[in-house]
Amino acid sequence: MKAQPAVFVGPHQLLRPLGEGGMGMVYLARSPGLRLLAVKVIRPEYAEDPQFRDRFRQEVEAARRVTGFHTPPVVDAQPRGSRPWMATAYLPAPSLGEVVMRFGPLGEAGARALGAALAEALAAIHAVGVVHRDLKPGNVLIARDGPRVIDFGISRAFDAVHLTRTGMVCGTPGYIAPERIVSASVTHAASDVFSLGCLLVYALTGRTPFGTGEPAQINRRVVYEWPDLSGVPAALGPLVAACLDKDPARRPVAAAVLAALAPADPAALLSPGLLADLEARERQAGIDLAAPPADPPALPVRTWQSLSRRGLFGLGAGLGAGAAAAVGVPLLLTRRARVAAGTATVGKPVDAWGADTGGASPSPDAPAPLWSRPFSGVTVGHQLSVLGATPVWWSEGLGATGLDGSTGRPAWSRQDVQMFQAQNGLLYGTSTDFTSLVWLNAAAEDHRIPLAVPPEQHMDAAMSLRVFGADGRTVVTARQTSDTGGGVVVGADLGSGEVLWQHEVAQNMAVGMARHMESLLGGSGSSMGLVADGRCYYRDGDVLHAVDLRTGASQWQAAGLTAGSASVPSRLMRAGDLLVVVNGQSVVALEPATGRQRWTAPPVPQAVFGCALGTGRLLLSGALGTAYCLDVTTGKGLWHSTVAAVTDPGGDGDFRTPSAGDGFFGVPLSKGPFGAAVLDAGSGAVRWTVRAASDEGRWTTAADGRTLYCASATTLRAFRVGGA
Repeated sequence: MKAQPAVFVGPHQLLRPLGEGGMGMVYLARSPGLRLLAVKVIRPEYAEDPQFRDRFRQEVEAARRVTGFHTPPVVDAQPRGSRPWMATAYLPAPSLGEVVMRFGPLGEAGARALGAALAEALAAIHAVGVVHRDLKPGNVLIARDGPRVIDFGISRAFDAVHLTRTGMVCGTPGYIAPERIVSASVTHAASDVFSLGCLLVYALTGRTPFGTGEPAQINRRVVYEWPDLSGVPAALGPLVAACLDKDPARRPVAAAVLAALAPADPAALLSPGLLADLEARERQAGIDLAAPPADPPALPVRTWQSLSRRGLFGLGAGLGAGAAAAVGVPLLLTRRARVAAGTATVGKPVDAWGADTGGASPSPDAPAPLWSRPFSGVTVGHQLSVLGATPVWWSEGLGATGLDGSTGRPAWSRQDVQMFQAQNGLLYGTSTDFTSLVWLNAAAEDHRIPLAVPPEQHMDAAMSLRVFGADGRTVVTARQTSDTGGGVVVGADLGSGEVLWQHEVAQNMAVGMARHMESLLGGSGSSMGLVADGRCYYRDGDVLHAVDLRTGASQWQAAGLTAGSASVPSRLMRAGDLLVVVNGQSVVALEPATGRQRWTAPPVPQAVFGCALGTGRLLLSGALGTAYCLDVTTGKGLWHSTVAAVTDPGGDGDFRTPSAGDGFFGVPLSKGPFGAAVLDAGSGAVRWTVRAASDEGRWTTAADGRTLYCASATTLRAFRVGGA
């Protein structure tokens, strides 16, 4: 297939989506000088508004004047094009919302470091006449050397359009100053200081000072009620209360807040879990920077502005903050190219998957493991994940154990949480008394909220509980409520556990069975639901629903999807700018924002038991021992490999729980003797296999970069996988 041209915004090559906001898409890009940039491209509906364009130009010019350590510099912009954009220096760092959700609230020292950095950033922004207007957890990045404030200098243009069109105040409920709620046209530097006070309460307690609920309820509390400062240390209470004063004239200026908090040590923010997360992001940034750059487009210059509107929409809806670091993103193609490539492959169930790269000839033996760690007691249903850079092995009977990825030495062990399941770099479970939903990060730091069911139903609910995922404010769970497979999908506030919305599901909610099957089958995605892009996607029979994550309001429905069964669960996963649905022998890709179908893959000759999502490629493990690989951008089949023939020629040696590393897939072999094989992601060729010397039970795999972890019921091994 002819290589697709790279896509450029101005002179900068787009690499992958980073996220989606109210104003537009943010992409990771590489400059001609080989620097990584975060490029925000404005939505067409705003770009067409003359008032927005004028304000955006003014704000970009002002933002260029902002200097200071805690504000990434604006390095390039095109405010006058048909699709305005602005580029700032890229930081491989999580947002404050991600840090609090994954690693827990900050201590007093960490909050001081955060507050001092934010105050310094605001002082620099205010000094050139810019007001942020949308300071919130998602607009604060926690880097290794200290926090950064992003998205400054563009919110006034966004305000202008929304005030003209709707008369509504713009911003995030719970962080908007009262004077802006009363009169949306009133905005000054003191409004940012109010938002700073809200951020400090959130960082210290995991909740906002004005509670949860509908935006109108939160805004009413902001205007008329006192903030809830319980949990704020006494030493910080007076300063936080002053920042949250209803009267902007009585709030301290940013420089005064900085003076009250300094000196502060940025290292106080760096928990072990956050450090592991930063290391993983920095490794990925190095890979992005080292990849061969594309040639600049020939004249006439193929800039973003020269693409058709249909092609622009084809670039997609972006990645959630927790998923962006977890999966690779394929080349960005126009919608027309994707559809053409996808439909060309339909109807060729075997040939469309490329040549069979497997066979009965012996494959090389595995290299010696980096380390091997035995576990006491033979277990059933053991599972393996990598949280940050920490391999975590768990089972229903023996709790969870996190290990040092370099040495294999146990780093921590938790037996006070059970019913484990992994999602987006976190390990979810329930407390031993079934009263709380608990999630652990790479350092075993936990966060918990009450289980949103009546006390008499706690045990039954915990047994059938599934976690679809969470963002910085909302977690979504599902549980079975009837013997016929019915159940409920519940959205709850991440801070209080308050139920925000609840939807009944009539079919395919045999959650307990699905949970058990996933513990054996594993792989990428969720069997029933998924949280991404500010939405919850979930299945009800052959209908896929997309609802607003915070309110539960329906956004779209896609019917006609063949329902999975208890023995062959379906999969939902976010792959680049697509929502991929795997069902039995079918794989389709949908547009997350609309539910429209982007492509249909060739029918898979065998039922799919497991999936692994790599960089632009999806591995499907067939029920009879063949691996099928497709391009997730186009749906085109790339290759298939008869992995079972390596150890069991002529048999039906199926394999499960595949995993994706840098340039390879790891697949467990589940016919005697048990073991695992490594497939080259580019060609499907078997690089090597490893076999158990004795009866260790089934194997499962997980990968982190070039390291493949293989867990049996008794032993965890780590292998270094070389290049192609």
